[in-house]
Amino acid sequence: MSLKAETLKDIYRNFAHEKYLTKETKEFYVNLYDRDLRRFVTALRDNQIPSHSFFIAGQSGNGKSSVLNLLTTNYPKLEEIYIFKYIAGREVFLYEDIDIVDILLMIGYKLTQNSQTLQNKYFEKLQKLKDIKTGVLIESSYTSTKETDGINTKGYIGLGAKFFNIFKIGGDFEATYKINEEIRKDARKFFKLNKNSLIELINSIILDYKIELETDKELLIVLDDLEKKEDIDELFTKELYLLDELKLIKIITMPLHLQRTQTFATKDIREFGLKLSDYDGNVYQSDRDLLKEVIDKRIANKNIITEEAIDKAIEFSGGNLRQLIKLVHFSAEEALSFDEKFISIKEMQYSIEKLEREYSSKVMIMKGFLNTIREQKGIISETKEDLEYLSKSTKMELIFAYFNGIIWYDINPVIAKSLDIYSKMR
Repeated sequence: MSLKAETLKDIYRNFAHEKYLTKETKEFYVNLYDRDLRRFVTALRDNQIPSHSFFIAGQSGNGKSSVLNLLTTNYPKLEEIYIFKYIAGREVFLYEDIDIVDILLMIGYKLTQNSQTLQNKYFEKLQKLKDIKTGVLIESSYTSTKETDGINTKGYIGLGAKFFNIFKIGGDFEATYKINEEIRKDARKFFKLNKNSLIELINSIILDYKIELETDKELLIVLDDLEKKEDIDELFTKELYLLDELKLIKIITMPLHLQRTQTFATKDIREFGLKLSDYDGNVYQSDRDLLKEVIDKRIANKNIITEEAIDKAIEFSGGNLRQLIKLVHFSAEEALSFDEKFISIKEMQYSIEKLEREYSSKVMIMKGFLNTIREQKGIISETKEDLEYLSKSTKMELIFAYFNGIIWYDINPVIAKSLDIYSKMR
């Protein structure tokens, strides 16, 4: 049975912007990034480096999660090469507080969570590592390293105790770790001193996993949503290199503004994005047509939304998929609230104004920077302050990033009117 909308209530449901596409909603999928995605899949298929990291860059809300979530559905032959494991940051980590130790521990947990035997091995190896580092156990396989040389083992006694107590009391490891700040802090203190040993341990779990499954396939971890955290730059620039030492393939979504920095100059970065116009302002019709297809794919009854309303939604989407979906969702809500029979330009205008109000206070505070972006399509100098503003305004969706050989920025079209008004104020 088709999920496509026949009524306004169906539109309201089908354009819920908080959700990404899954196998159950695959009929809504539009291949927005066909050529770039084909190149990425080819590189993934033919990759010969067992610890390679692929970074996915793109504006928040451009459908990266849906692309990754449906990767094996749309390209099933990849499952002949890889065993896919997905870690959705929004579900696993506390967004306000993510550390490389959290990521490493959760990779180990996700690999073992469907096998009690493997999970027991994982927890036993973690406990054994603690016993060795605290001097409770002497084991030749864990030799002294630069991490712990010169550190009195007595100083370790008690360190990590709260974290390791999870294994004694049982319960849901993932949920307990996520919600308990003291446990996270305790784990980080212990494993920061033993990062190399933790990586060695997880590599041993990767091997155990492949042995248990009796497979020659490579393991592939998708780390999604990390880039949406407010203060994530330090993790990406100073700590994420540790993942290169894990003997599995990684696909990692990354903050857009970091992709052209020196830190990522040698990384394998794939860019995904749409634009309504090119850098010189010429209409980019092919991407506009794709956005119209996104709407058409979710609606069966074409009489419940006018073409004018669709065109306005596309124009004010700024080429951002999530914003397009929000505009249709809010306009359906407006039509339902006042017993309208269909979505017209009137309801779509309400949606635009609703989003404008949501962004209003942020626009007022950042008007100087936003005007610079509007006039120059980027920042002149990469000062710390400008880079911080660029990061914040991109994540807040006040500005959108576009690719055309070069990367450039423009303000979200929804905020243009507010910015004009606030710019006249002294």
